[in-house]
Amino acid sequence: MSGIAGVLTAYAASETLDDMLDALRHRGRDGSWQTEIEGGALGVRAADLGPEKGPAHAVDGDAVLLFDGEIYNERPKGVADAQVALDLYREHGRLFAAHLQGAFACAVYDKGAIALARDPVGIRPVYWGTDALGSFAFASEAKALVGRVNEVHEVAPATVFSRETGVQSYLPVHPRVVVPDDVEEAKKALREVLLRATERRLADGAVGGVLLSGGLDSSIIAAVASELKPGLPAFTVGVEGAPDLEHAACMAKHLGLRHEVRLFEPSEIAGIIERAVETLESFDEDCVSGAIANIVASALASQETSAILSGEGGDELNGGYLLLKDLPDDEARRRTMQHLIDIAYNTALQRLDRAMFANSLNYRTPFLDSEVIAFCLQMPVTWKIHAEPDGRLVEKWLLREAFRDLLPESIYRRQKLRFSGGTGTDGSLEALAGQLVPEAALTEEMRRTPGGYRLNSPKELHYYRIFRRLFPEPCFESLVGRWDPQK
Repeated sequence: MSGIAGVLTAYAASETLDDMLDALRHRGRDGSWQTEIEGGALGVRAADLGPEKGPAHAVDGDAVLLFDGEIYNERPKGVADAQVALDLYREHGRLFAAHLQGAFACAVYDKGAIALARDPVGIRPVYWGTDALGSFAFASEAKALVGRVNEVHEVAPATVFSRETGVQSYLPVHPRVVVPDDVEEAKKALREVLLRATERRLADGAVGGVLLSGGLDSSIIAAVASELKPGLPAFTVGVEGAPDLEHAACMAKHLGLRHEVRLFEPSEIAGIIERAVETLESFDEDCVSGAIANIVASALASQETSAILSGEGGDELNGGYLLLKDLPDDEARRRTMQHLIDIAYNTALQRLDRAMFANSLNYRTPFLDSEVIAFCLQMPVTWKIHAEPDGRLVEKWLLREAFRDLLPESIYRRQKLRFSGGTGTDGSLEALAGQLVPEAALTEEMRRTPGGYRLNSPKELHYYRIFRRLFPEPCFESLVGRWDPQK
């Protein structure tokens, strides 16, 4: 919905803020708002998603709140998200974020101090940093801080940061969610919470389409959305012959959806790599590979709408990754699933956020609704990775069964395939990186970055070199997350 930024400095605060907001223009192309504060300036780049969302800032006396995201708290008609957040700040103080339900990052300026808050999962980002002269700056994306800080930090999920009190964690106030003990009742309950989550994200009328890979998660979201708001188009991308194309076409036909498809040539990928690294702000090979296809998908969807639905989060919450099947027991699977949830904010969710906003496309994720999260975290591991009578392990079993009647048989039975594999970008990237950085060039000395990261392939070395050119200060390397727990 917006890009937020602010600076406390004795040197040309307004001009510095102008440059920072310009670096965030893609997060809000419909307008900007700025205000001067004591010793600095605050501002937003905002997207217009309709009157129900309202402006991305709120002011109450001397207090100012900047807001990025969407929240679903009850409120009187006509009250914007930013105003709801500021009212809760007035009521609860700096731990106001515990009372917000949705995806958000926000900054509050009050009595000369700035507090930064982030949602419990870390769907929307915010970073802060300082320079050698004591200036302080924050922004929705790290790229807006390049050249302005020599120390940088990411606000972690479920925390509030201020320079005065440091980092404070909060426990989110979730809706009361009870998972039935009976598996058949649990299927119905899971279906109901996901339906309500999707309905909340469609309520303001801003969503104009669904990203459809033909995988289980995106297909379920497409099916639920088409029941709630018939006529939403589906958007799919891939290299000719990629597995996603066939499955997405099958699902779109099953639902009777208008299906927009963008085929791209392997030769196009070379021209997207540098943009993907800069957009993503990472050199992790798994995240960059996925970001390339996501950027193409957001470019396609943004031609028709300013907001889409995504199935992101379904794998982490429902045991979708195939690596879980190789683990020895349910406890090991539970720990790994929790780890993947814990790191999603600067791996999978960072990839989605940056790639969608690269083309000014707002995204909404029903699987990451607070009610859905609370439900899935209480589910037994055996309902996620389920052993069939023949010993075969089925990932996302309860989710799969809960929506079986809405899916074609081929989609219901489809095994997890990561997005970059399903779209066909993985193979093209391997061949391309092999030309740019021969395997023999990746010596053991080159495998270790100054920040201590191990580079796992010629492809990742190529991404890292681009990253260091775009983010030259060593501090930015510390922000990079690793998706694969085995790397």
